[in-house]
Amino acid sequence: MERGGAAEGAPGDAATTAESAVATTARAAGPRFFTGTYEHSVDDKNRLVLPAAFRPRLAAGAYIGPLDGCLGLWPDDQIDAVFARWEEGVALGLVSSEAFDAFVAATFPVQPDAQGRVVVHRTLREFADLSGPVLVVGARQRLGIWARHRWERRMEAIEEGPDAALRQAARDLKL
Repeated sequence: MERGGAAEGAPGDAATTAESAVATTARAAGPRFFTGTYEHSVDDKNRLVLPAAFRPRLAAGAYIGPLDGCLGLWPDDQIDAVFARWEEGVALGLVSSEAFDAFVAATFPVQPDAQGRVVVHRTLREFADLSGPVLVVGARQRLGIWARHRWERRMEAIEEGPDAALRQAARDLKL
């Protein structure tokens, strides 16, 4: 933070230390939200290349787990919120504790390598049918990892088609 006049404290004093602490707890590098759609594939060594724009945000590690027809990939600093939502769902009777246990058991920590690749566990590849082209789809706080044919089927399920639905939504929301 810039200040006019003389320095307010020497390096190492309480004010400088507090400002440094705030600076070091800032949001991770990279875009604020995960957006966009990127086509990739899982290689022979079961690795998925992450979109370059998101690598800084995921450099500290991530978690990959099953969702509804796809996989979710959450930055390490977001997984506590995901587990909290599950716990809230169990407490409200929306989901069973067994479903939460199954989610936790099927969710794996991953660490991107120097080329931005993460290993996708065999059970997750089978769950999401990741045997061909893969789409990495931004979903705000997480990435969705979809088999291309499943994503296309999801988009085809939109009655007027995704383009018409987007145009109507933009009008309805006055964007």
